[in-house]
Amino acid sequence: MALAKYYHNARGLFRIFNTAEYRFYRDNSAPPAEGSSPFATNATLPHTPADTYANGTWYISVSYFNGVLDSGFLPVGENGERYLRLDIAGGVETGSPPQGPMDWRLELQPSGVVRIVAHYFETGTLRAGQWAFAYTTNGSTPATDTPDVTQDLEDVGLDVLSYALPAQGDGTTVKVRLQTRRNDGTVGSPVWVYSEDSTVLTLTADASGPSAPVGGERWMGRLPEEV
Repeated sequence: MALAKYYHNARGLFRIFNTAEYRFYRDNSAPPAEGSSPFATNATLPHTPADTYANGTWYISVSYFNGVLDSGFLPVGENGERYLRLDIAGGVETGSPPQGPMDWRLELQPSGVVRIVAHYFETGTLRAGQWAFAYTTNGSTPATDTPDVTQDLEDVGLDVLSYALPAQGDGTTVKVRLQTRRNDGTVGSPVWVYSEDSTVLTLTADASGPSAPVGGERWMGRLPEEV
């Protein structure tokens, strides 16, 4: 698995540090911990540590060492994270998921309408291209990675979603699962990669109102279900 392309962000960082070697760290369950032993070192970049990666998710970090001091993990991720994420399936690298919504809520509207309001921000090649949400009105839990509705995101910057679901009868339980997704294929043959956010919010439709939000329900609906 060639990793050289992932380390381009590390070149030029901390040049005053007088680098003697680069240190590479990895973990397949969580971002590496500083202070652990590197799994590879090298004097220059770009560099591809000779190693084999099994299927799953890997987190890889890099630091500088000048013979005395270590720089600590460098901000080499798409959004300044101090690790790179590598996803392997069937021996082939796949795209890391986009971020989920920064925050989102369900709002009661008149005539049994429930509105979804959400915010999203991400930069770089991992940025999602669409909102994707599934909802149910029969009390069941909406499926993951199987949207009923999609809506395009802006290409850059902060994106705000405001979407009114179809009106429901008074007292109908509405459950919504909201994710983002990115097409790692082509327009004609999409390969959708979904955010890992699996939160479901629930709200009861009110056909006669409401005239004003009730308590904290305006922000997060009822307590989210982690499924």
